[in-house]
Amino acid sequence: MKIGILYIGIGKYLSLWDDFYKTSQKYLFPDAEKVYFVFTDSDDFFPESVVKLYQKDLGGRNNTLYRFKMFYEHRTALSQCDYLFFFNGDVVFKRTILSKELIPCESEGYLLALSWHIYQIKSPKKFPYDRNPNSLAYISYDEGVYYFQGGLNGGRTKEYLELAEQCMIAVDIDVEKNNIAAVADESYLNRYLLNKKIKIVDTIYGKPEKFFFPIHAKIIFRDKGTFFHSKGIEHVGCINYKPALLRFFIDLSKYLRYFHKKCLLFFHD
Repeated sequence: MKIGILYIGIGKYLSLWDDFYKTSQKYLFPDAEKVYFVFTDSDDFFPESVVKLYQKDLGGRNNTLYRFKMFYEHRTALSQCDYLFFFNGDVVFKRTILSKELIPCESEGYLLALSWHIYQIKSPKKFPYDRNPNSLAYISYDEGVYYFQGGLNGGRTKEYLELAEQCMIAVDIDVEKNNIAAVADESYLNRYLLNKKIKIVDTIYGKPEKFFFPIHAKIIFRDKGTFFHSKGIEHVGCINYKPALLRFFIDLSKYLRYFHKKCLLFFHD
């Protein structure tokens, strides 16, 4: 089984690559063959397991907005893999992740997405879906169950490239009509996955480093602002202790509410 890892390292964001690659090699999918696809404008050399795909710097938000287009335009290269997974550039891996933990099955539509626990205790009416009815990312206030983060998604190659194509088309149409969605690519991802039965992973597989919980997260999203003013991976998880106690109790309250909801659903079933 061959798994493609999609990584966007444009401009200064390529400085995050070394830590991503080092921790991925140590912890991610040790039971499968990995191929890295790095979308970058850099002339740097990469290890043999890395396929470098040139990507012009589109500037700021556009590097995020057009990420699905980047993937789809290189669909021929990506099709050599059985599965594809995109990870944010600010990711570091902290614990072993076997392929079975993330690979979705047929009943899950062969697609995977990340939903933080903080959204699973909120009313969908409060989700940051795109509420502009003129946008192709539009989701009404009476729709939706989950809100998906853009920092981790993937699936079987066929299904994931279909996702990328449809999101790409929607983005292009909205840009032409000046109806760009509120949360860029994430809004189109949520629209595409709306009401689809997919594999959903929680904060264990994508915890912002400022969150206290879950304690034993396997994937951390670093604070990019902090990283760019530090020395890199050794600063992951550094805490400003002045407001830390307050944040701790807020996070604890949210996490307990999340587990309470999960327990109620479990016993109800």
